[in-house]
Amino acid sequence: MNRKLLTLAVMLGLTGTVLAVPDAPALAPAPKPAAPKFVAPKFNDSYEVLIFTNQRPVRVRVTALQEGKSVGEAWRDRLQKAFDFCDRDADGFLNEKESKYVFSDQGMTQLLANGFYQPGATTAPTLGSLDKDRDGKVSFEEFIAYYKLSSAQLLRPQPVQADNYGNAAVTEAIYKMLDADGDGKLTKDEVKAVEKLLATRDADEDECLNMQELAPNIYNQNFGGRGRPVQPIPPNGNPYPAAAGTQMVVVYEAGRVPGTVTQQVIKKYDKDGDFELTMAEVGFDDVTFRTLDTDKNGKLDGEELDVWRTGTPDLDLTLSLASKAVDCVAKLADEKGAAARGFVVKQLEGGRVVLHVGRQPIDFWAFAPILQNAQGSLKQSYGYMFTQASGGKKFVEEKDLNGPNAVQFQFVKVIFEAADRDGDGKMTKDEFDAYFDVQDSFRNISLSLMPGVQTPTLFQLLDESRDGRLSVRELRTAWDRLVVLESSGAEVITKNIIQPSVTLRLARTFDRYYVQQPGQIYNGNPNPVIVPTKGPVWFRKMDRNADGDLSRTEYIGTKEEFDAIDADRDGLISLAEAEAFDKQMREKDEKDKK
Repeated sequence: MNRKLLTLAVMLGLTGTVLAVPDAPALAPAPKPAAPKFVAPKFNDSYEVLIFTNQRPVRVRVTALQEGKSVGEAWRDRLQKAFDFCDRDADGFLNEKESKYVFSDQGMTQLLANGFYQPGATTAPTLGSLDKDRDGKVSFEEFIAYYKLSSAQLLRPQPVQADNYGNAAVTEAIYKMLDADGDGKLTKDEVKAVEKLLATRDADEDECLNMQELAPNIYNQNFGGRGRPVQPIPPNGNPYPAAAGTQMVVVYEAGRVPGTVTQQVIKKYDKDGDFELTMAEVGFDDVTFRTLDTDKNGKLDGEELDVWRTGTPDLDLTLSLASKAVDCVAKLADEKGAAARGFVVKQLEGGRVVLHVGRQPIDFWAFAPILQNAQGSLKQSYGYMFTQASGGKKFVEEKDLNGPNAVQFQFVKVIFEAADRDGDGKMTKDEFDAYFDVQDSFRNISLSLMPGVQTPTLFQLLDESRDGRLSVRELRTAWDRLVVLESSGAEVITKNIIQPSVTLRLARTFDRYYVQQPGQIYNGNPNPVIVPTKGPVWFRKMDRNADGDLSRTEYIGTKEEFDAIDADRDGLISLAEAEAFDKQMREKDEKDKK
């Protein structure tokens, strides 16, 4: 009898008969909610840079890397180190206590942008905000998923840096000094004579000329103790170009160049106003133009030009930033192909590629600061606090941070629990350093693409290494490097070589204010300490001015030894000559040992 009949029998008073009632079937357990998916943030490593030169528009895809790794790889690597730092019991998860040591997403955003995490300024995340699957612990994937705000800051383009109006004064002063006969043109002899100025203007005797030595009268020496260019008063008829507009360069995320760009190109380069571009107007090379000109009428309309906007970029470039300038990389994917299409490409050391479109240079640079100053590591910057708080001991206890020293050591007190990784109530120097090592690793990962438009000074054209000094070799090669900027067959140099240029620098975000005007002493130390990084040890030790050459003054051996190494007899031992000599001596030593 089923349950309904039994109930009816009871209601009708049918008793006296024992009825067997089967048990009701057990209810199925409610299904467990699906575990949340932890979607790691996706990163865009590539941007498209549009450059509107006088000759033609150029579209460049730039891929940014951090020490050869993609932004996503580098971010995951840094987060793993931070996770391990918080995971005090090393079980691969964060418990409630360990989650207190996690940098907040907002605080991490500040660290990436400004290079410092302010402890206590933002609230640390709770276990509940991190533990998305509610299992009472935080996995590494949950840890990664938490940083949504900060992950968006890892690679960002900065606003275009506008032209420096003070550059005209620098060029006028240097040009006037070189132009011995005052005819407004520089001959080969006049340019070559600049090397003789070393004898009279090299005030610091480093066998180089900086801008202050070369043109001291253009600086206001009372400005911040460093010097600032005096505002120029251009002479009548000064042919030096007016400051260039920021519209020369625009940066977009890869694949997101808007359709309005097509109309911008037509507006800029359409000389006859027919809303179509001939090859002479747009300046494209023959292969590019013929590929786009599908109707073969010798003109590109908006639809044909739109294929250029959305198709394969003109150039593909990789910039990889490293902690040392010598390890930075700037590499064009297809140099031969670029040369075949009319681009002049020059690969320079220190992560730089200079591309010439006609007379206009485009400078791509993975920039690591040469100066090791306040932008060094945090553990170096704050190491003195540990020394003062410890009072000579090998560790700091909380009692050392109280009493009359409470205010002085407030910062150390705030970080004490997080830094005391083993929780023994004593913060050692190793623990102190490890805490700041985590911050330092994030300071170095946040990157910025910094476009700029600049009408270079004559000094900057001469300063090929961009170290703010003119070396002997740069002075000797000045004519050959400048005359190619004139029209073919030119026998003199005029101010026509001064053309607005575009720069695109990849740098650490918190360094963005230090690289706006490279090579200009009023934005940095006029006498930077630069350490040579290439060549045999003996070569680097003797190269006191770090210009990449050894003069007879720097070389501490005999004149006969110097002459034996100086194969081309130009009075300088170059890096190549030093390496060749060093190899020869090593081979001789190996032969003598046998």
